[in-house]
Amino acid sequence: MAQGYPPPQYPQSGYGQQPQPYGQNPYPPHGRPAPQPFQYQPRPMYTPDEVPAPPETSNWRRFPAILIDCLVAVGPAFAVADKAGNPGRNGAPASVPWIVALVATGLVLSFVNQVLLARRTGFSVGKGVMALRVIRPKHVMRPDTWRLTRRWLLGFVFLLFTWLAEEFEGAGDIVGVRIVRWKHLREYRQAVARLS
Repeated sequence: MAQGYPPPQYPQSGYGQQPQPYGQNPYPPHGRPAPQPFQYQPRPMYTPDEVPAPPETSNWRRFPAILIDCLVAVGPAFAVADKAGNPGRNGAPASVPWIVALVATGLVLSFVNQVLLARRTGFSVGKGVMALRVIRPKHVMRPDTWRLTRRWLLGFVFLLFTWLAEEFEGAGDIVGVRIVRWKHLREYRQAVARLS
């Protein structure tokens, strides 16, 4: 360059200017508004005790579960009663009367299914197949063994009255135990976990 001439002037192209903050569009919008940043919506503050317990399941899910639980207890009981109630070899008398073997085996299998299995896993075989869980509605947890045993014993009396009255409404929280859908129990636990 020769002396006496000023340096050439170029138009400003944005170089050397302050950069735009991240996420902002430096260009004007074309017919539509620019997206707004996410606005945090505070959710209502609940304590885990205020989250309502899952609703009780419908009878359309309970009846098949009851039927499956009945088959689990009665099916093997018939097989055991058949073996125990038949006369032995060489004409020996049966060791146990057929009806006694049937009732005893059915009660034992029903107790194992309805009380022990429900205490361990939260559901019996029929309730597991129908995706139901046994909970205590107050604390939304598995019931203890004594509560399940009372429910099992009262279930026989209640079932007898149910068949006599042909009414199954209001059967819900017998001895403080409720049967709920597994889906609703998961939703409840997720709600409590979010609040904790």
